[in-house]
Amino acid sequence: MKKSSVLRDLILPSLLFMALGAMTWAIRGCSGFGGGMGCLFAGVTWGAAWWFIARERSGEQSRPYTSGWIIFAVALGFTFAGMRGWAQWSNFFNGRLYTNSSAGEFVPISRAYGFLWLFIAGVPWAGIGACMLAWCGSHRRTTPIQWVIRIGCGVAGYYIGLWLFQALPQVFLPLYGSLAERYQDWEANPNLRRVINDNRAAIAHLGLYLGFLGFEIGRKDWRNVTLISAVGVLNGIGWAALQNWKWAPGVWPQVGFNWWRCWESSGGISIGLAYGVAYFLVNRPLSDEKRAKLGDLLKNRRPNLERFGAYLGLVLGLGLSVKNGLKGWANIYIGHEEYWDGIFSRIAWPLMLLWLIALAYWILKNRLPRDYPRDVFPHDIILIWMVLITQNGIAQIVTGPWLNWVERSFSFYYMGLFVLSGLIVTYYHFAKRKAAIKAHELEPALQ
Repeated sequence: MKKSSVLRDLILPSLLFMALGAMTWAIRGCSGFGGGMGCLFAGVTWGAAWWFIARERSGEQSRPYTSGWIIFAVALGFTFAGMRGWAQWSNFFNGRLYTNSSAGEFVPISRAYGFLWLFIAGVPWAGIGACMLAWCGSHRRTTPIQWVIRIGCGVAGYYIGLWLFQALPQVFLPLYGSLAERYQDWEANPNLRRVINDNRAAIAHLGLYLGFLGFEIGRKDWRNVTLISAVGVLNGIGWAALQNWKWAPGVWPQVGFNWWRCWESSGGISIGLAYGVAYFLVNRPLSDEKRAKLGDLLKNRRPNLERFGAYLGLVLGLGLSVKNGLKGWANIYIGHEEYWDGIFSRIAWPLMLLWLIALAYWILKNRLPRDYPRDVFPHDIILIWMVLITQNGIAQIVTGPWLNWVERSFSFYYMGLFVLSGLIVTYYHFAKRKAAIKAHELEPALQ
């Protein structure tokens, strides 16, 4: 699989990431999820998919971004990015800035604010995960001091964003000039308090994203710059164009459908497309000249640590997804969501800890040598199917009740996406196996 092709490096990755995003991002807003935990559900799935299709069955990889740490990194990036809201901005597309939605009170606002804030939100929501993915593929050695500076740039950007928001409310709060006093009166204008919180978090997260991007620009790692900027900008444009599906009731006025979940699903498709395009731009096989130049940097220098990183991402990502999926199922069919959340948490966290300890012990007992020349993950197909089956199983149990035709339609929709993603994963499995067999047959001739 070392030769690049548009099908294998653009079309199929984009379809896979879009199919996974269409399901996982819709579940992100379903019972049991939401916020950071909902984004973790999507992030671990995307991270595992990127890792699986990128890697080859050998110790030395031909693509830049193949590390097992990608699973954990993308999951972590999306978890942090999801720790904020966005519900206030969707009303801007209807020309309304709500001050007190429960009383039906609002002031007119230009729809342009909706496009602006969905773009600002979309850039870091997808881009922070891309920042952390980029850290897993830099083929330039990063010293401990550089790691401190890299993290420091992001943290500085985050706090600069907060400082600018506090110092310039007239820039970041819509219609602040005419609503300044009402922005201070949260009791009479509760929605304006939510606008403040959502806008502040969006600017802070954008600052974090730009800080991380700025570090890569400063050290002239242009591959990382391309990855981070492509994902952020493409998803910002995609989210703004989708408009939270606020146009849908006007197009289908007689249909009582869950348009918000349609928006969530299409938002995941936008993120998936951004990652698919970025994959094509930065993760095609390196030329023989570049591989020769990089030399030992392409070898698996720490195979045992990489194995632990991949398993860490899978255990935490899938473990927390299952916990929240069971909580969501209980909320739909039993009730008392918080009670069941406590029960499932007391079971899930010790089990995940024990599983990680067992995996660490197994890795230590079966240590691989530095620069291990063979496949570090010979059973990667089992791991990716574990992710697909687990996440799609969760999608089914939190989509209900089945008697509701709207929920039933989404259930069938997720089944179709599961089939599509499974077919693509199977294609990559057999393509990698064929390439490995061919390489093995060529070894005697090369020797």
